[in-house]
Amino acid sequence: MKIEVHRQACCAQDDQMGPLARTFELPDRCSIEDLVNAVVASRFLQYSSTHTALHCRIAGKEVAVVFSPYEVPARGSLFVVAPDTAVQDIASAKREVEFVFDRS
Repeated sequence: MKIEVHRQACCAQDDQMGPLARTFELPDRCSIEDLVNAVVASRFLQYSSTHTALHCRIAGKEVAVVFSPYEVPARGSLFVVAPDTAVQDIASAKREVEFVFDRS
């Protein structure tokens, strides 16, 4: 299954230099944990000193929070829904996923 992942830029330079979208190819019944782990392992996500946590949303629903690997102490991903939930059970037909910084 192809999943299009979008990420919010962490700063103005990132907005101009780094790709903000990438397509991931994952098994048809991949879990949210599989998706998050694949995105994190790819090093696609970018952070700054003031932006250290990205919220993963699928079809507008928050499913996980991913933390910068440079944060001390190191933190693993925090799942808001069961990590074994199938992505296709939540995703829209477009299968778009976004990683955004908290808007609060």
